[in-house]
Amino acid sequence: MMTERRQLALDFNLRDDATFANYLGVAKSRLDYPGQVVYLWGEAQSGRSHLLQACCHVTADAIYLQNLNGLSVEVLSQLERRSLICLDDIDTVVGQADWEEALFHLINAVKDAGSRLVVVANQTARKLPVNLPDLHSRLLAAVPVETDHLTDEQKLAVLKLHAHNRGFVLKDDVGQFIMSRTARDMRNLVDMLEQLEVESLRQQKRVTIPFVKHTLNL
Repeated sequence: MMTERRQLALDFNLRDDATFANYLGVAKSRLDYPGQVVYLWGEAQSGRSHLLQACCHVTADAIYLQNLNGLSVEVLSQLERRSLICLDDIDTVVGQADWEEALFHLINAVKDAGSRLVVVANQTARKLPVNLPDLHSRLLAAVPVETDHLTDEQKLAVLKLHAHNRGFVLKDDVGQFIMSRTARDMRNLVDMLEQLEVESLRQQKRVTIPFVKHTLNL
Protein backbone atom coordinates (compact mmCIF):
# COMPACT_ATOMS: atom_id res chain seq x y z
CA MET A 1 0.00 0.00 0.00
CA MET A 2 1.10 3.57 -0.61
CA THR A 3 2.16 5.61 2.41
CA GLU A 4 1.54 9.29 3.05
CA ARG A 5 4.32 11.54 1.77
CA ARG A 6 4.33 15.09 0.56
CA GLN A 7 4.19 15.71 -3.18
CA LEU A 8 6.97 17.81 -4.64
CA ALA A 9 5.82 21.38 -5.23
CA LEU A 10 5.42 22.00 -8.95
CA ASP A 11 3.71 24.44 -11.28
CA PHE A 12 0.54 22.33 -11.29
CA ASN A 13 -1.41 22.61 -8.07
CA LEU A 14 -3.23 19.72 -6.44
CA ARG A 15 -6.52 20.11 -4.63
CA ASP A 16 -5.97 19.71 -0.89
CA ASP A 17 -9.11 17.59 -0.59
CA ALA A 18 -8.24 15.27 -3.50
CA THR A 19 -6.95 12.48 -1.28
CA PHE A 20 -7.62 8.78 -0.92
CA ALA A 21 -9.15 9.48 2.50
CA ASN A 22 -11.84 11.57 0.79
CA TYR A 23 -12.61 8.98 -1.88
CA LEU A 24 -15.31 6.40 -1.31
CA GLY A 25 -15.06 3.37 -3.57
CA VAL A 26 -12.82 0.46 -4.48
CA ALA A 27 -10.93 2.06 -7.39
CA LYS A 28 -8.36 3.51 -5.01
CA SER A 29 -7.31 0.03 -3.89
CA ARG A 30 -6.83 -1.03 -7.51
CA LEU A 31 -4.34 1.80 -8.00
CA ASP A 32 -1.97 -0.06 -5.67
CA TYR A 33 -1.50 -2.68 -8.38
CA PRO A 34 2.24 -3.01 -9.03
CA GLY A 35 2.09 -2.31 -12.76
CA GLN A 36 4.31 0.47 -14.09
CA VAL A 37 1.65 1.86 -16.44
CA VAL A 38 -1.94 2.27 -15.22
CA TYR A 39 -4.87 3.29 -17.41
CA LEU A 40 -7.59 4.95 -15.29
CA TRP A 41 -10.88 5.57 -17.02
CA GLY A 42 -14.47 6.53 -16.30
CA GLU A 43 -17.23 8.92 -17.25
CA ALA A 44 -17.01 12.65 -16.55
CA GLN A 45 -17.31 13.65 -12.88
CA SER A 46 -16.69 10.10 -11.67
CA GLY A 47 -13.62 10.93 -9.60
CA ARG A 48 -10.93 10.40 -12.23
CA SER A 49 -8.99 13.58 -11.48
CA HIS A 50 -9.54 13.12 -7.74
CA LEU A 51 -7.88 9.70 -7.82
CA LEU A 52 -5.06 10.92 -10.03
CA GLN A 53 -4.25 13.79 -7.70
CA ALA A 54 -4.56 11.49 -4.68
CA CYS A 55 -1.77 9.35 -6.17
CA CYS A 56 0.44 12.43 -6.27
CA HIS A 57 -0.38 13.36 -2.67
CA VAL A 58 1.08 10.08 -1.44
CA THR A 59 4.09 9.84 -3.75
CA ALA A 60 7.34 11.76 -3.48
CA ASP A 61 8.69 13.43 -6.63
CA ALA A 62 5.38 13.12 -8.47
CA ILE A 63 4.08 15.34 -11.22
CA TYR A 64 0.44 15.94 -12.18
CA LEU A 65 -0.38 17.40 -15.59
CA GLN A 66 -3.83 18.46 -16.75
CA ASN A 67 -5.25 20.41 -19.71
CA LEU A 68 -2.73 18.70 -21.99
CA ASN A 69 -4.29 20.18 -25.10
CA GLY A 70 -3.16 23.61 -23.94
CA LEU A 71 0.43 22.51 -23.33
CA SER A 72 3.37 21.94 -25.64
CA VAL A 73 4.11 18.29 -26.31
CA GLU A 74 7.67 18.93 -25.09
CA VAL A 75 6.30 18.94 -21.54
CA LEU A 76 6.56 15.13 -21.62
CA SER A 77 10.29 15.19 -22.27
CA GLN A 78 12.33 13.34 -19.61
CA LEU A 79 9.37 12.97 -17.24
CA GLU A 80 10.47 9.36 -16.67
CA ARG A 81 12.97 10.82 -14.17
CA ARG A 82 10.04 11.37 -11.80
CA SER A 83 8.95 8.52 -9.57
CA LEU A 84 5.33 9.06 -10.64
CA ILE A 85 3.86 10.79 -13.68
CA CYS A 86 0.10 11.46 -13.73
CA LEU A 87 -1.48 12.65 -16.97
CA ASP A 88 -5.10 13.77 -16.86
CA ASP A 89 -7.52 13.51 -19.80
CA ILE A 90 -5.20 12.09 -22.45
CA ASP A 91 -8.32 11.68 -24.61
CA THR A 92 -8.00 15.42 -25.37
CA VAL A 93 -4.71 14.89 -27.22
CA VAL A 94 -5.01 11.44 -28.80
CA GLY A 95 -5.47 11.76 -32.53
CA GLN A 96 -2.67 14.33 -32.65
CA ALA A 97 0.38 12.66 -34.18
CA ASP A 98 2.99 14.53 -32.12
CA TRP A 99 1.23 13.78 -28.84
CA GLU A 100 0.67 10.14 -29.68
CA GLU A 101 4.33 9.66 -30.53
CA ALA A 102 5.42 11.47 -27.36
CA LEU A 103 3.10 9.35 -25.20
CA PHE A 104 4.43 6.19 -26.82
CA HIS A 105 8.04 7.18 -26.11
CA LEU A 106 7.15 8.22 -22.54
CA ILE A 107 5.64 4.82 -21.80
CA ASN A 108 8.78 3.10 -23.09
CA ALA A 109 11.02 5.45 -21.10
CA VAL A 110 8.98 4.85 -17.93
CA LYS A 111 9.41 1.11 -18.30
CA ASP A 112 13.16 1.47 -18.84
CA ALA A 113 13.57 3.87 -15.90
CA GLY A 114 11.48 1.84 -13.47
CA SER A 115 9.21 4.77 -12.70
CA ARG A 116 5.38 4.75 -12.78
CA LEU A 117 2.83 6.34 -15.10
CA VAL A 118 -0.91 6.77 -14.54
CA VAL A 119 -2.97 8.14 -17.42
CA VAL A 120 -6.63 9.10 -17.36
CA ALA A 121 -9.19 8.97 -20.15
CA ASN A 122 -12.95 9.04 -20.57
CA GLN A 123 -13.32 5.55 -22.05
CA THR A 124 -11.61 2.18 -22.16
CA ALA A 125 -8.24 1.87 -23.87
CA ARG A 126 -9.82 -0.35 -26.51
CA LYS A 127 -12.34 2.35 -27.47
CA LEU A 128 -9.92 5.27 -27.29
CA PRO A 129 -9.50 6.61 -30.87
CA VAL A 130 -5.72 6.24 -31.07
CA ASN A 131 -4.14 6.38 -34.52
CA LEU A 132 -0.65 5.12 -33.64
CA PRO A 133 -0.87 1.32 -33.37
CA ASP A 134 2.19 1.05 -31.11
CA LEU A 135 0.68 3.51 -28.62
CA HIS A 136 -2.65 1.72 -28.72
CA SER A 137 -0.97 -1.60 -27.91
CA ARG A 138 0.88 -0.01 -24.97
CA LEU A 139 -2.35 1.41 -23.55
CA LEU A 140 -4.14 -1.91 -23.99
CA ALA A 141 -1.31 -3.58 -22.05
CA ALA A 142 -1.56 -1.08 -19.16
CA VAL A 143 -3.27 -2.03 -15.90
CA PRO A 144 -6.93 -0.97 -16.38
CA VAL A 145 -8.73 0.72 -13.47
CA GLU A 146 -12.31 1.96 -13.77
CA THR A 147 -13.69 4.64 -11.48
CA ASP A 148 -16.62 3.82 -9.21
CA HIS A 149 -20.29 4.51 -9.81
CA LEU A 150 -21.44 5.79 -6.42
CA THR A 151 -24.98 5.38 -5.13
CA ASP A 152 -26.81 8.39 -3.69
CA GLU A 153 -26.15 6.98 -0.20
CA GLN A 154 -22.42 6.82 -0.92
CA LYS A 155 -22.42 10.35 -2.34
CA LEU A 156 -24.11 11.58 0.82
CA ALA A 157 -21.44 9.82 2.89
CA VAL A 158 -18.73 11.57 0.84
CA LEU A 159 -20.38 14.96 1.37
CA LYS A 160 -20.62 14.38 5.12
CA LEU A 161 -16.95 13.41 5.20
CA HIS A 162 -15.94 16.53 3.26
CA ALA A 163 -18.02 18.67 5.63
CA HIS A 164 -16.43 17.04 8.67
CA ASN A 165 -12.96 17.69 7.26
CA ARG A 166 -13.94 21.34 6.83
CA GLY A 167 -15.09 21.64 10.42
CA PHE A 168 -18.87 21.61 10.16
CA VAL A 169 -21.68 19.08 10.35
CA LEU A 170 -23.82 18.20 7.36
CA LYS A 171 -26.93 16.40 8.56
CA ASP A 172 -28.56 13.72 6.44
CA ASP A 173 -31.68 15.75 5.71
CA VAL A 174 -29.61 18.74 4.56
CA GLY A 175 -27.43 16.60 2.31
CA GLN A 176 -30.48 14.86 0.85
CA PHE A 177 -32.12 18.24 0.24
CA ILE A 178 -29.07 19.43 -1.73
CA MET A 179 -28.90 16.25 -3.78
CA SER A 180 -32.61 16.35 -4.59
CA ARG A 181 -32.36 19.82 -6.11
CA THR A 182 -29.10 19.90 -8.03
CA ALA A 183 -26.88 17.88 -10.34
CA ARG A 184 -25.57 14.87 -8.44
CA ASP A 185 -22.08 14.61 -9.89
CA MET A 186 -19.47 14.81 -7.14
CA ARG A 187 -17.61 17.81 -8.54
CA ASN A 188 -20.78 19.92 -8.48
CA LEU A 189 -21.77 18.66 -5.03
CA VAL A 190 -18.34 19.36 -3.53
CA ASP A 191 -18.27 22.83 -5.11
CA MET A 192 -21.61 23.59 -3.46
CA LEU A 193 -20.28 22.31 -0.15
CA GLU A 194 -17.38 24.75 -0.43
CA GLN A 195 -19.82 27.62 -0.99
CA LEU A 196 -21.73 26.59 2.10
CA GLU A 197 -18.54 26.43 4.14
CA VAL A 198 -17.52 29.96 3.13
CA GLU A 199 -20.94 31.45 3.84
CA SER A 200 -21.33 29.52 7.09
CA LEU A 201 -18.07 30.97 8.38
CA ARG A 202 -18.84 34.46 7.10
CA GLN A 203 -22.32 34.58 8.60
CA GLN A 204 -21.51 32.41 11.63
CA LYS A 205 -24.55 30.24 10.93
CA ARG A 206 -25.17 26.52 10.99
CA VAL A 207 -25.75 24.70 7.70
CA THR A 208 -29.50 24.07 7.75
CA ILE A 209 -32.04 23.60 4.98
CA PRO A 210 -33.18 27.26 5.12
CA PHE A 211 -29.53 28.35 5.04
CA VAL A 212 -28.88 26.13 2.04
CA LYS A 213 -31.97 27.43 0.23
CA HIS A 214 -30.85 31.02 0.67
CA THR A 215 -27.14 30.47 -0.04
CA LEU A 216 -27.50 28.24 -3.10
CA ASN A 217 -30.79 29.71 -4.37
CA LEU A 218 -32.43 26.27 -4.34
